[in-house]
Amino acid sequence: MLVMELLEIAPQNIGASKKYDNVAGCLIAFSCRESLKLDTAYKGYLTFVSKTELISLYKQKYLATQTIGNRMYIDPSSGKKLINKYLANHE
Repeated sequence: MLVMELLEIAPQNIGASKKYDNVAGCLIAFSCRESLKLDTAYKGYLTFVSKTELISLYKQKYLATQTIGNRMYIDPSSGKKLINKYLANHE
């Protein structure tokens, strides 16, 4: 299983006048793709701790599942969907 310790977007990529769009989605999808390369029982799982105010966003936009407290994960099936959505046109 891959652990995402921190996800932060540069200020110029936030808001209506952002320079690049979907930066967070691309970073999360990339992490999911790297997790699928692992040779473990948890292949394809990405886990992380979310800020409380972002839990709903991670659930809705990035298909994450909340476990205990702020701990969340993205399963292999959801990860593949994110890879197709955010990385398919960039390879």
